[in-house]
Amino acid sequence: MSDPEQLGADGLPVRDSGVWAGEKLYYLERYLDIVSVGMKKKWAGKLYYVDLFAGPGKCLIRETREEIDGSPLIALKFNFAKYFFVESDEKCYRALAARVKVRAPEKDVDIIPGDCNDVIEKIKLPPGSLALAFIDPTGVSPLAFETIRKLAENRKVDLIINFHEGMGIRMNLRQYTRSEANALDRFMGTSMWKERYGKSLKSFNQVCSEIAKEYLGNLRALGYIAVDSDWIPVKTHKNTLLCYLVFASKHPRGNDLWRKIKQIDPHGQRGLFS
Repeated sequence: MSDPEQLGADGLPVRDSGVWAGEKLYYLERYLDIVSVGMKKKWAGKLYYVDLFAGPGKCLIRETREEIDGSPLIALKFNFAKYFFVESDEKCYRALAARVKVRAPEKDVDIIPGDCNDVIEKIKLPPGSLALAFIDPTGVSPLAFETIRKLAENRKVDLIINFHEGMGIRMNLRQYTRSEANALDRFMGTSMWKERYGKSLKSFNQVCSEIAKEYLGNLRALGYIAVDSDWIPVKTHKNTLLCYLVFASKHPRGNDLWRKIKQIDPHGQRGLFS
């Protein structure tokens, strides 16, 4: 969610972000680029883009005060048949609508107000289409696994998920050690993690890693190819793990393209994740 006191150069709200936000968006843009080129013949007129936590369309990097495009405006650089942007915050929704009107008035964009978990049925993808869904919640709490299940059911939808191993999983596990109340069941889609790890946190780091792997297993149960070697770690400027970018596709071609784009990191280093 944006800080209502933070305004961009156009006078509209921006999302207050750390430098790591640029890294996530770097990989998103690279994937959209390679997909729009590599899939344009096979999926001509049938490529769709979905953003479940779209935000206001602009980010302000707090460390540098640089203003950058957010995920929706990045996606508009590429040719998709239609775009679905979901945003629950009214100020962000209005800011995004205004920016889309300026940036790409000619494109077919459906900006859906509301919590993505409540309005997921409003995303209408036609049969025979291929969609890419960028899912970037602020933590584990805003996203229910059931929402991913509904989005992916009987559809070809590639997923890029910001998996909050640092901010989300660790925070909720610490909460779990104090009380039974937590958001992980809803986020994970099952309570299996609790049965396996909840009562025996012998190695905190190992537990977090195993929960992340269990999440991939839950994605595989939906028909996805999802492997931990495809994770991209996103870290703070102090080199602390913040989250993983998790990619999942129902076709090996999608995973192949993801592995190609992650061979060069945002700093120009080649082969860091290969």
